[in-house]
Amino acid sequence: MSSDGAGASAFELLHPAVQYHVVNSLGWPALRPLQEQAVTPLVQGHHALLIAPTAGGKTEAAVLPVLSRMLSEEWRGLSVLYVCPIKALLNNLEPRLSALARMVGRRVEVWHGDVSAGDKSRAQREPPDILLTTPESLEGIMIGSRRDHRRLLGGVRCVIVDELHAFAGDDRGWHLLALLERLRALGAPLEQRIGLSATVGDPAALLEWLAGHAGGTSTLVQISAPPAESEITIDYAGSIANAAILISRLHAGEKRLVFCDSRTKVEQLALALHALEVDVFVSHAALSADIRRQAEQAFAERQNCVIVATSTLELGLDVGDLDRVIQIEAPGSVASFLQRLGRTGRRPGSRRNMLFIATSGEGLLQAVAINRLFGEGYVEPVPPPPLPYHLLVQQLFALIFERGGEVAEADFLALFGRVPGMAEAVDAGWPEIRAHLVAGDWLVGTGMQLALGPKAEARFRGKGLADLCVSFDSPKSFAAMHGNVLVGHVDPLSLAGKRDSPLILALGGRSWRVVSSDWSRARVHVVPSEEKGSSRWLGATRGASRALSQKVREILSDASPDDERGLSGRARTKLAELQVELEDTLRTVPFERADGSYVWWTYAGLAANLLLAGRIAAAGGTYGVVTAWSVKFTLSPAVLERIGGWKGLVALEPFWEPAAQPKFAELLPASRVQDMTLQRVQAVASIRYPPK
Repeated sequence: MSSDGAGASAFELLHPAVQYHVVNSLGWPALRPLQEQAVTPLVQGHHALLIAPTAGGKTEAAVLPVLSRMLSEEWRGLSVLYVCPIKALLNNLEPRLSALARMVGRRVEVWHGDVSAGDKSRAQREPPDILLTTPESLEGIMIGSRRDHRRLLGGVRCVIVDELHAFAGDDRGWHLLALLERLRALGAPLEQRIGLSATVGDPAALLEWLAGHAGGTSTLVQISAPPAESEITIDYAGSIANAAILISRLHAGEKRLVFCDSRTKVEQLALALHALEVDVFVSHAALSADIRRQAEQAFAERQNCVIVATSTLELGLDVGDLDRVIQIEAPGSVASFLQRLGRTGRRPGSRRNMLFIATSGEGLLQAVAINRLFGEGYVEPVPPPPLPYHLLVQQLFALIFERGGEVAEADFLALFGRVPGMAEAVDAGWPEIRAHLVAGDWLVGTGMQLALGPKAEARFRGKGLADLCVSFDSPKSFAAMHGNVLVGHVDPLSLAGKRDSPLILALGGRSWRVVSSDWSRARVHVVPSEEKGSSRWLGATRGASRALSQKVREILSDASPDDERGLSGRARTKLAELQVELEDTLRTVPFERADGSYVWWTYAGLAANLLLAGRIAAAGGTYGVVTAWSVKFTLSPAVLERIGGWKGLVALEPFWEPAAQPKFAELLPASRVQDMTLQRVQAVASIRYPPK
């Protein structure tokens, strides 16, 4: 293999069989930069975080050195777990990883909820060398009473976590780290942890989160693409209908991937494009896996077409060689923008590109703000959510099932005391949580042993065991069936139609008329319709961060948008209008309205403004709409004077009522739920911009 000195010596560290197949089977003239840099630390067994733009060769950078270790050190049986956040990504990766493993006589299998019981039984009888799975499916293996956990998982030496950032900033990350500790308790060596990610803020902290407490050497391997190599354009359309017209006319003959940040907008845009006779496909999580897979495959095989998607296509799924990425409004973070931008520019000589199409003033401002932050090289850090009390309780009951019905309390505390976030939760709240579980008949404490109480037996035995595997709640939905074929799932909100007119839904970029409903089975039967349909889904509120909000304020305070790069004429005109329209919002104190209420334009981000709303409530006021940019509220002059004015208000301890209950909240004392949700909002609000 031709390479310079450092690359050649790194390549020579690979097992001869791997070297042979890289050159002769893959036909590679050289390793890519990330792959070269990853070889040495990975074959030496280091923990590592590999960071590169999408399509930077991260998968092979991790897998080839691990296969080399597998051969050199004669690993046998299931020795590598490859963990992904979504099943679709596992399915997408399996052929690629199987091909790499087969080159050296090893085998890969997938294990998740859609895999048949027969295939799982075969994998247990004849364990593969590499198992592709999710945390939830790994939990299912570990608590399944019919499986020999130690035989199947006791030889795991390495875990590769794809899209690591998607885990680290979420409770699924704590779930994953807890599972890895439980694997070690089973006797698995698990000496190497490898994370893969696109560009993130503070990558050293992300690597520390994954591997810092596990012992051993950790190495960060990072490749970045400078902003100058990307083509970013921002346009203003004013509506979804106008955005569809733009997409239908721009870049004709090319393959375009369009991102929307809600399923509702995906369906609205897809219907509008379909009406304009655009060859359009749809992908989002509410569609059935088969329909989504068919759409993604058809899109990958065609030209002059559009696929409209939510973030499901952000996480590395291969939909072929894209020409363009288009973003309706703006994603919620620079990190998400980078994931999407990286879907383009894969062909030699091509450039990464993105076209923002704003349909609102807010969307335009946030698109411009993201472009500026990107140009500055800023990417948000990924702080893990503090105090996962509910995950601590979930893992307690999972461990009881794993160990056949009871667990020594000392073993439980020692095990999860090795996971940083859970160790903090144990130190801060375990005695109170234990007393609550025992008093509520969830837990039985007999001497030094812990066992299921009557309520836990009723909740988790039998079919309830599957629910224990999942750390998050899925929203309630109705299955939409066309004959015996599942089209997708709709929120009950979408079924609130008028009794005297047909109910027309939008799913997969097509319209469907509801012909019957079965509320007891949460199912509706549908047939295709020529009428225009609509569907709605409830989702978690995700407001802009402090960095994004403060950048919006900076943009509004600019004298002129003429120097803003990449803006179309329409976008420049609208931006200038917004600067005039929102000029009064730039004051640093609340704006008093005619009715005596206030609006405080903080531009501090949603988390900080939620805390401000809590302080208003603590002072005795009431608040209304809370956004990332502002808070509407009422507060009497007497109260304001008593607390010391606006400075006194922001110094108050917020009164906090959790907006949404986490999963397993009923197993926790109310004080722990309140403490956890407050500290999580405070953690996000404390992320400063610009970073120190």
